[in-house]
Amino acid sequence: MARQERAIETRRKLLVGAAQVFDERGYAGASINEIQERSGVTKGAMYFHFASKEEIARGVMAAQTEVPTELRSQPTSPMQQVIDLTHELARRLRTDVLFRASIRLTVERGTFQADDSALYDWWLRIFARELARAQGAGELRAEMTPEDVAASVVGSFTGIQMLSHVTCDRRDLHERLARWWEQILPGITTSKAAHKMLPIGSPELRLHDGSD
Repeated sequence: MARQERAIETRRKLLVGAAQVFDERGYAGASINEIQERSGVTKGAMYFHFASKEEIARGVMAAQTEVPTELRSQPTSPMQQVIDLTHELARRLRTDVLFRASIRLTVERGTFQADDSALYDWWLRIFARELARAQGAGELRAEMTPEDVAASVVGSFTGIQMLSHVTCDRRDLHERLARWWEQILPGITTSKAAHKMLPIGSPELRLHDGSD
C-alpha cells in the first residue's frame, strides 16, 4: 500500500474510533487515550494527523460535508428531494456512527470551541438551494423565501432528531419527520404540488433504509 493510501486509512481509522467515543461520551467525557486505543493506531500516528482532542473533534464534525446531498435516484419533484434528504440524514443518524457523532459534536461545539456556525450555514445553503429548485418547479409557494424555509427545515430537524434520540434512541425518527412534513407541507407548497408529496419519503428510499 502506498504511503499516501496508508495515511488516508490511518486518518479514517482515527476518525471512526473517535466518533465511537464521542458518540458514547460526548466531547467532555472523551479522553484522547481512549480515542487512540479505540482507533487501533499508535500515539505517534494519531499526533501526526491531529495535535489535540479538539482537532480530532473538528475532523469528525467535518465528516458531515461528505454526505451526498443529491441522492442517487433523484425524484422528479425537487420538493420531494428535500423531504427525502431529511430522511436520508435520519437514516445516517441511526446507522452511521461518524455522522451521528459529528451531529452530536456540532450541537455541543460551544463546550470546546468558539462559536462557529459554519456547518449550520453549510446545511442552510444546501436546503435553500434545493428549495429554490422546488420554487422554480412551481412546488414551493412563490411568496416563500427558500432561505427562510431552509432555516425552518434545519432548525426543526435538529430539534426533532434530538427529541427522538432522548425518548427512544431515534427509533421513531422517520415517523416523527413524516408527521412534521404532513403539518407544514400544506403551508409551504402550492395546492397542485401538495397532494403529490410523500412525507414519509420516496418508496425507494424507504426500501434502502429497510423501513418497509
